[in-house]
Amino acid sequence: MRFIGHSTIVADFTGLADRGRLGHGYILFGPSMTGKATFARAFARYLEAGTLEVPDDATVLQDAKFIVPSGDSIGIDAVREIRNFLWQKPAASPRRTLVIDDADLMTTEAQNALLKVTEEPPASSLLIIVASDIDAILPTIASRLPRVHFGPVAEREIEAWLGGDEKTPKGKAQAAAKRAMGKPGLAYRLLHDKALEKNLDLAGRYLSSTAANRKDLVKKIIEPDDFSLRAFLDAVIMNLAWEKPSKARTALWHRALALYGSATNFGLNPRVQLEALLA
Repeated sequence: MRFIGHSTIVADFTGLADRGRLGHGYILFGPSMTGKATFARAFARYLEAGTLEVPDDATVLQDAKFIVPSGDSIGIDAVREIRNFLWQKPAASPRRTLVIDDADLMTTEAQNALLKVTEEPPASSLLIIVASDIDAILPTIASRLPRVHFGPVAEREIEAWLGGDEKTPKGKAQAAAKRAMGKPGLAYRLLHDKALEKNLDLAGRYLSSTAANRKDLVKKIIEPDDFSLRAFLDAVIMNLAWEKPSKARTALWHRALALYGSATNFGLNPRVQLEALLA
């Protein structure tokens, strides 16, 4: 799959790689689904194969490793794997590339373990930390690595990608690109992610619920074993962003964002939080 958007970042990174001037680590930050993790994966392939394409699940990269959250967090055990990986010699690439996606979900213990890696990185290593919330990264880590901001991608570029590479019918491509708000990942998910489609429907019903039926609806929403408070709040925030702005909706949007930011706290009761959010 072709990587789209962020042409300046692409030129900067590939130029540094071609001249042998890459640093030992970077933090890619910005809104979710704007292409941060996708770029990290594509760049790992560029280092190994010389082509900036996003590797699919069937593509095996010898010198790249990707760490993602288990549930709603990244624990210390996952970070401990980093040392074993980065301290090996690269086989097909000038660097061993380690990408931590959703790094803002790392526990404090995990971040402290990662700090030791950033203090004395191997010469042939490349650490890429991907985060939507830069403030969730410990200052001691953030101060050691250059930060690269990923902003929204132009709507027309997303639409062209959907209609071209993804062969999406024009009407659907236009609608998805408009609702994506500059996020290529969201545009793709709006067209293909059934779980997101379900959550968006439930979130719409939740936001339009009345005090009389809200408790029963919330009970139904959180009933599935695979319910994720963060995933549902993500759908709530999207619905609010698409609606005509008002003072009340803006205030609710901020409350939902705050709750989303603390949703990794295992002490939170989803039923209580969702009932209180609209109270």
